[in-house]
Amino acid sequence: MQLTTILSEDIRFRGNLKFDHTLRINGSFQGTIQSTGELIIGADGKVEADIKTESMQLEGDLTGNVIAGKRISLRRTARMHGDLRCQELEIEAGSKFTGSCIMDNP
Repeated sequence: MQLTTILSEDIRFRGNLKFDHTLRINGSFQGTIQSTGELIIGADGKVEADIKTESMQLEGDLTGNVIAGKRISLRRTARMHGDLRCQELEIEAGSKFTGSCIMDNP
């Protein structure tokens, strides 16, 4: 069983973040993120970062560009400002997306 690491609502973090499994950000983060796992930005999460990950699920605010090896999901509460590159893109009704998307094998 793989555990999820959580940066809770009261955490403000700035820097370069690397991880291999699953990370959920419910607080604030600024910097860069690299991962071979899954990134989840919760509904209260506020992230300003360029991101390279295997997959990402966005429920909160993200400003930056994302390259995902597989899938990006924008949930109904998501607010995305930046460019996306992925194989699969899911955008739920109600989400906000300002940017461009390239769907290929990054």
